[in-house]
Amino acid sequence: MNNVLEFRAKCPHVETLSDCREALESAVMKVVADAVSKGYSPAEAAMVVADIADDYILMLSRKLQH
Repeated sequence: MNNVLEFRAKCPHVETLSDCREALESAVMKVVADAVSKGYSPAEAAMVVADIADDYILMLSRKLQH
């Protein structure tokens, strides 16, 4: 978790995170809906999306440390 907090503090446009969420939320909801249509539960699909996002954030934070 520390890596995520460190990364977020280094985001140059922290105030735009809500704008970014607004821009991406419908696409993420479509990904979840597509997974549900393939038989996965909504919670399961959302958990996988969150896990993928977490992995990506951790990868970015490692790049910032080098």
